[in-house]
Amino acid sequence: MHVYKKIETEYVKNNNKKLVENLRISKLIKDSDDVLDFGCGRGIWNSNSQNKDSFFHELYLYDINPENRKYCKEKYQNFIILNNLEKNFKVDRILINSVIQYIKKEDLEKIFSKFHSMLKKDGIIIILDIPKNSRIIEFILTCFTNFDLFKIQVEQIRNSKYRKTDYYIHSIKELISISEKYFDLTKIKNLDINTNRFGIILKKL
Repeated sequence: MHVYKKIETEYVKNNNKKLVENLRISKLIKDSDDVLDFGCGRGIWNSNSQNKDSFFHELYLYDINPENRKYCKEKYQNFIILNNLEKNFKVDRILINSVIQYIKKEDLEKIFSKFHSMLKKDGIIIILDIPKNSRIIEFILTCFTNFDLFKIQVEQIRNSKYRKTDYYIHSIKELISISEKYFDLTKIKNLDINTNRFGIILKKL
């Protein structure tokens, strides 16, 4: 899985702020929950040093890219940045935002198995920003539905490293097939503003 650096424009920052607020409003995360942001990138969270806007108990950030982990350690003083996922690590909620499209099916099956063991009783996985279409089709559609986002996608496509990144489409049917051994799946409205994406909740069995 390849994780690229997000382009942190004002649009991205505002979108991240809205996404976090939508998460708060959704009540999917409670004040007592320990949360893992898996594939956190450069972070969607408020970096307020006083942590006034928190709606969770503890927040753990993990990204496979060491540069992103280093960036987050400097950005977030009140959150815990993980270099790896320990065997006995336990949380109430796992957030996967705009990551699943870079994970092939075989790896996704292994990850769901690992997440099942990491989640506490009644734990859930919140998977957001799942593409409905291929990268090219989504690129075309975004031009007509969200031009600000389209401009960011243009910058991404200009990046040869990003163009070489594998990009997978996982349908609801496929996600059910992959996860049904460990989770119940519920489709939800995407909490991001990208209408070409969707979100799901996986509840631990």
